[in-house]
Amino acid sequence: MILKNILFSFLIFIFFSGNVFSHQKSQSYTSWEGENIDGNFEVTVKTKISKSILFSQLQNNGYKVDMLETYFKNKIYSEACSSINLEILRTNNAFFKIKETFSCSTDKPIFNYNLFFDLNITHLDFSSQKSNDEKLPDFIISSETKKLNLFVEQSEASMNLSFYNFLYFGFLHILSGLDHIAFLLLIIFLCKSYKTLLLAISGFTIGHSISLFSSVQGLIISSASLVEIMIGFSILVCSIEVLGKKTNQLVLFSNYVISLWALLTFIIFIFFPSQALFFLSLGFMVFSYLRLSNNYQNNLNLIFITLVFGFIHGLGFAGAINEIFLPSEDMLKILIAFNLGIEIGQILIFLVVALLVSLLNLFKLEIVKNYSVLAVSLIIFGYSLNLIIERSFLVL
Repeated sequence: MILKNILFSFLIFIFFSGNVFSHQKSQSYTSWEGENIDGNFEVTVKTKISKSILFSQLQNNGYKVDMLETYFKNKIYSEACSSINLEILRTNNAFFKIKETFSCSTDKPIFNYNLFFDLNITHLDFSSQKSNDEKLPDFIISSETKKLNLFVEQSEASMNLSFYNFLYFGFLHILSGLDHIAFLLLIIFLCKSYKTLLLAISGFTIGHSISLFSSVQGLIISSASLVEIMIGFSILVCSIEVLGKKTNQLVLFSNYVISLWALLTFIIFIFFPSQALFFLSLGFMVFSYLRLSNNYQNNLNLIFITLVFGFIHGLGFAGAINEIFLPSEDMLKILIAFNLGIEIGQILIFLVVALLVSLLNLFKLEIVKNYSVLAVSLIIFGYSLNLIIERSFLVL
C-alpha cells in the first residue's frame, strides 16, 4: 500500500506539472498629452502593459509576436485627428510600451480606444491626461467607456477615480485573478473548522492590507516580476501541503521538492548564476515549512503562512494601482475602496465554496468531497508550476 501511494504521488506530480492556462489581470496604463505645436494641436498617446499579459493574450487570440504592428494599427483613432507616427517600444523590463502621435483639428478631440478589449473583455486601462502642461482629471477606460472626451475638466461618473469605481475594481481584481482564487481555495482546503478558517482569512487580510497600503505609500519598493513569481510560489507551497496531508505523504513530498528544486537551482546557476541564490532560498523555505507543517500541526502554522503570503499577494494588489497617479487628497479613500472590494470578492468566494461543501455534507458525499479537493489541488499544483516558470522568464 505504501509503494502504491508513493507511485501514485509521483505520477500525479509528473502528470500535472505540464502547461496549464494561466491568467493575469488584464490592465494597461495610458497617458494622453495634448500640445499646441506650430498652429496644430498634437496628441501623444503612450500606453504600457505587462509583457506576460500581452503576449499570453495575443497568443490565445491567434496573433504572433511578429504581428504586433498589425494588431496595434488603428486601435486608437479619432475623426478629428490623423495618426502621424506609431512606435512600438520593446523594453528590457516587465512592460511593453507603444507610443502614437496624432495631429488634431480641435483641442478637445473625441477618441475611440479599442486596445486590448478585443483580447479580454474585462480589460481596464488607467489613463492620465495633460493639455499644454495643465494636469486634468485621471480616468478609467473599460469595455463600456471606450469613447473618450479628452482634455475636459469633468469626466463621466463611470470613468472617474471614484470610491465606487475603485470598490468595483478591487472586486473585479480578485475575481478575475485565478492566482488569488487558487490560493484562497487552498486555504479553505487546509482549514478543518470555521474557526480556523476565520483565523486564516484574518491573517491573509491583515497581511495584504499592510503591504498594499505600505507599497502605495512608497514605504515598500518591490520588483513586480519577483512579486508575481512569489505569488506563484505561495500557491505551489500550499498545493503541496494540501496534497501531502490528503495522501499522508507530506514528508515524502517535501523530499521530492528539495531534490527537484536543487536540480532546478543547479540548472539556473549554469545559465543565470546571479539568480541561483534566490531560487535556492525558495527551495529551502518550502522544505522547511512543509516539515514544520508535518511535525507541528496547529493553527499557528496556518495563520503564519497566510499572514506572510497575504503580505506577498498584497504587493501584487498594489501593483495593480501603483502605476496610477492618485491625488494625495483622495489616496486614503481610494485605497480603502480598493481593499474593501477585494474583501467583498474574498467573502463571495468563501461563501460559494462553503455552500458547495455544505451540499456535499448534506447528501453524505464525503468521498466525492475528498476526491474533489484532491483533484482541484492537483490542478492548482500544475497551474502554480506554470505560473512560476512563465513568470521566471521575465526575471532571468
